Amino acid sequence: MSRNDAAWQRFFEETDTLARIEQEGLCHVSADNLKQVAGREPRLMAKLDTLAVRPAVFKRHALTIFPVKNGEYVIFKDPDEKSYYRFSQEESDLPVTVYDSQVDLVSFDAYPGSQNLSECQAIDFAYIASLIKHFTGDDRLSQVIRGRLFSGDFGFHLPASERRVDVSGVQIEVDAGYESPDGLYLIEAKVGKRDDFHIRQLYYPFLEWSNRSRKRIVPIFLVYTNGKYYLYEFSFSGEFGVLHVAQSGCFAINESPIARIDVAALLRTLSVGTEPPVPYPQANDLDKVADLVPRVESELGTKADIADYFEFDERQGDYYANAGRYLGFLEREDGRYVVTDLGRQFVHTRSIAGKSRLLIEQLLTRPTFRAIFELLLQRNLELDAVSNEEIAAAIAQFTGLSGTTPGRRASTVRSWLRWLLENSEIVM
Repeated sequence: MSRNDAAWQRFFEETDTLARIEQEGLCHVSADNLKQVAGREPRLMAKLDTLAVRPAVFKRHALTIFPVKNGEYVIFKDPDEKSYYRFSQEESDLPVTVYDSQVDLVSFDAYPGSQNLSECQAIDFAYIASLIKHFTGDDRLSQVIRGRLFSGDFGFHLPASERRVDVSGVQIEVDAGYESPDGLYLIEAKVGKRDDFHIRQLYYPFLEWSNRSRKRIVPIFLVYTNGKYYLYEFSFSGEFGVLHVAQSGCFAINESPIARIDVAALLRTLSVGTEPPVPYPQANDLDKVADLVPRVESELGTKADIADYFEFDERQGDYYANAGRYLGFLEREDGRYVVTDLGRQFVHTRSIAGKSRLLIEQLLTRPTFRAIFELLLQRNLELDAVSNEEIAAAIAQFTGLSGTTPGRRASTVRSWLRWLLENSEIVM
């Protein structure tokens, strides 16, 4: 049980909050009461920015939480989870476009390299390269907003209810805001893909600036992962939780992430070892593994650190760290994850394609992936022509895993092989 789980469980057990929600449809709670009863910082308790990090009691009772005043929150039922936007598979798997910028980012001494950008740096270099102007179609942008501010007054109606929630003087954070004569563009940025996000991160800035400006207010969700930018422009309707992607795109600036692989030469030179003595991979997003390695080098050492940074639960934090161990980029020392020599080589490889190649080479030294890749070659690189049963059989053969476990791990192997095919140009 996470610290947030324990704190919320304690709060609901020792207060009548659930009963009041059942009777009235919502319940206002103060930050002071949360801290006094639950013994945890309210801002940490209320930071439920993805579906995965919701405490068990919130999932069990279909609850959500929004700030409404400085030091006050409202908790209400949201059975359809309209407080979160889920990305579809098509929205997550956008094809990569190489964006040709007139600005060479590598020429900046302050540019930390594609693997090491923070959220703010990712936005800044996208702006310097004019990618944000390109995406918005507005070339008269000036940065006008960044960071935290306190809101004015606005409100919204609860889902499937006539109850109105009034908001006043809450803290809002905008990672970057750009204005032109025609519009105001508000950006929420993340390093590493998200399966979903709490709409408050875009909804509150949208409502706030809709009151302040007559210009078109454009919320944008920016994801920077493994050297690539995913940009999503959202449109809100008047109904709570109804939003859709107006446009989207995935971009790599001035370089392709695709590694050219001479299959015959690679398979001839790469020797296959044994399966590493670490948990078999259960982390489906290889881009996120690539994002994790430099973060471990600089700041993240535990599964809790990793979970907090990428906004998923601690179990997934362990999965992704162990995936890094499986690939040889991370190891575990004294209860903490650290970067290996190979991991440092990966971090300091400048090109995205170079990183892709190193990652692919590591995959093909693992017996299960080598065996399934050779099967893929026989099937003309058609991943759908390889069954989950065949993948599970290879896992069982080389790892000793048995029962239903190889079948459950097959989805991760399939995801990683799909990544390999999407991030390489294979020369037969």
